[in-house]
Amino acid sequence: MIDKLSDEDLLHHSMVNAYKLLTKKELLEDLIDIDEGVFPFNPTIKIEDDSVYDKIIDYFCELEEYEKCQEILNIKNKKK
Repeated sequence: MIDKLSDEDLLHHSMVNAYKLLTKKELLEDLIDIDEGVFPFNPTIKIEDDSVYDKIIDYFCELEEYEKCQEILNIKNKKK
């Protein structure tokens, strides 16, 4: 399935997966089983760089999905 997506669709899919994983709406194992687990970062390594969160927030802000932006921002801030 993943190999048939355009670059834009693949980016969107990876950002949605990142959102689901970071907000704990889905487990990593389930996301991998469903669609081969496409992510904009390595989900098996703890996120140390805030830019990962910032890129996800920026992506959803561009789509005007502000609720998702706020959820990710809250997670980023709790990390500190």
